[in-house]
Amino acid sequence: MLIGVSACNDDNSTLSTVRVDDIEIEGLTDQSVVSYVGNKIEISPVISTGYAEDNLNYAWYLYENGMGELEDGYRTNRISSEKDLSYEVNLPSGSYTLVFEVTSISNNYVKTATVNLSVSTSFSQGFYILKETPDGRTEVDLYGNDGLVPNLMERFSGSALQGKPRNLSVVYSGEYIDPDANKTASANLVHVFTEDNVYRGFRSEDMKEVFNNSNLFYGGDIPANEIPYLLFRTPNYTAYFSNTGIRTAKTASYGQAANSGMMGYPVDEVGTSKHVQLLFYGMNLVYWSNEEHRLRTIDYRFNSPALVGYNDETAYPDDLECISSGVNIMSDGEVVTAYFLCEQPSTGNRYLLLLDTFSPETISETIKLDAKWHIASSDIVTGNRLSATYLYSIYENELYAYSWTTKDERKFNLPGIPAGETITYITNQYFNAYSDTSTNCDYFIVATQTGNQYKLYFYNEENMNGGQPISAGRVITGEGTVKAVRFLSPISLAGSDHMDNPIYPLTD
Repeated sequence: MLIGVSACNDDNSTLSTVRVDDIEIEGLTDQSVVSYVGNKIEISPVISTGYAEDNLNYAWYLYENGMGELEDGYRTNRISSEKDLSYEVNLPSGSYTLVFEVTSISNNYVKTATVNLSVSTSFSQGFYILKETPDGRTEVDLYGNDGLVPNLMERFSGSALQGKPRNLSVVYSGEYIDPDANKTASANLVHVFTEDNVYRGFRSEDMKEVFNNSNLFYGGDIPANEIPYLLFRTPNYTAYFSNTGIRTAKTASYGQAANSGMMGYPVDEVGTSKHVQLLFYGMNLVYWSNEEHRLRTIDYRFNSPALVGYNDETAYPDDLECISSGVNIMSDGEVVTAYFLCEQPSTGNRYLLLLDTFSPETISETIKLDAKWHIASSDIVTGNRLSATYLYSIYENELYAYSWTTKDERKFNLPGIPAGETITYITNQYFNAYSDTSTNCDYFIVATQTGNQYKLYFYNEENMNGGQPISAGRVITGEGTVKAVRFLSPISLAGSDHMDNPIYPLTD
């Protein structure tokens, strides 16, 4: 029987004659990288094998963890066919896997090894800088942990946006439809507005455009003659303010899934402005109406819009224009005062309208500013939120601080700023979250201009004393003319967070 079986065995295969050597891969380590700023992964594997070098093919693949089964397995996304990997990372933050594959050409023997890749971005935290280009267009820079990243519009939208800058808004836990996954999602968003009524909304994670003039409204494009002013969050809604009124998108709460973030029909069709403040622990909004030249109020559910009341002592002219607004927390940490600085174009007179937390439906004080105060004529103005009841102004390139409680003004030095630089913008950028204080900050920021170069001077708590700059802080340099600065934290804010005292400035 053994002889018969042996005689019938006629094996003409070649597999047994082909040598199968092992392939060992070493020299791979897990990687952590910041994306979108030109950083590269550089990996040089060490290969030990009996195969000749010209008998080996190499490939690198990349996939995002948690994406489920891929159509072609790990081979769906090949990023290199070289042994040594040099790959510039332009990916959303998250956890990824790199697969290195070595294949013998002669027998298709394959050996793989993997690398864990952790990706973060520079766009989720830092100071977004709205600026005007020399040809009158809108650009945005970002100053963060990796330094200055310039011209984000050119980088992610192809070019600077048409029109001069109008406003810059940040919205925490903003909702949108993810264009990659085609499903609802939530992220911190950055919104850019130009004087040509061009609007773009980006998720801060990777500056992916998620909103524009064509998809913000359910009813179609934003009309060409509409003037978008800003977007912001309240406890239960994302709100959009324009010259045609207020639109809202209800936000998810109590564990519900995110919504689309698209705006429905106007809840109030009286024209608004970019000057809006939250009072009474986020339960009431007070804002200036460019259409009515009046302060208006509406609750956080966007019901019951009405004019803010006043009496004989707090009355103000009916032809004012608002030029600056903000909030201030008094020393007791409870009373929030909102201010609206307005000017009467026909006379040049300026009025300071004040409201407080517990009576946002009524003006608490109207101050006709004496012409001797520099705040009564300066166009460069901002307020102090945390450390003093000051309104800052720039007059003849010098800093002045007016207090509405003491009704006086004082001059402050600006340490570190050379005399030859022209001051063009000031702002108090703060972040004062209560549940997560890891990124809380308070900066007085001054922008100067020399030719097409700007400088930003940052004065933090260590450089300030009682609202007064006392020492020089950080300085950064960029190109263009600064029009607005907004700080963005990477943390998420729930709707209930907006029921605390104002956490960050909505506008200047």
